[in-house]
Amino acid sequence: MLALPAGAEIYKWTDAQGKVHYGDHFPSSSLPKQFNPLTSKAAEAQAEEARRREADRAAHKRMEQEKTREEASRKQAASEEEAHRKAENCQRARGNLELLQRMNTRLTTVDAQGQTRVLDAAARQAEMERAGRAIAENCLN
Repeated sequence: MLALPAGAEIYKWTDAQGKVHYGDHFPSSSLPKQFNPLTSKAAEAQAEEARRREADRAAHKRMEQEKTREEASRKQAASEEEAHRKAENCQRARGNLELLQRMNTRLTTVDAQGQTRVLDAAARQAEMERAGRAIAENCLN
């Protein structure tokens, strides 16, 4: 415990080498802080707790930002995958429609039992309508 005369002021400063000094006077080259040994420990503890809370808040904010970035990245990847799938479906549907619109082309299909059958005019029309719906769903223009 430090014994001081009543009314004496104590100063705290850090020198160029980073060493902390205490005294009743200070060098003119330093900017001292007034130091009260009775309240200084509590104030330092409070300041440390405030720094810890601020560091915790900053870490939490960084984690939330990272989660947001990851979610945005995941959504972007899903969106790109969906766009790629639609482009492939569009290309396939346009090709099918072009083939179906050729009147002199004989078309066959394989049914659920594995049997090959020739498309008649009604079946051809139904397939053209199905291809048109696929184009509307998957093509941007």
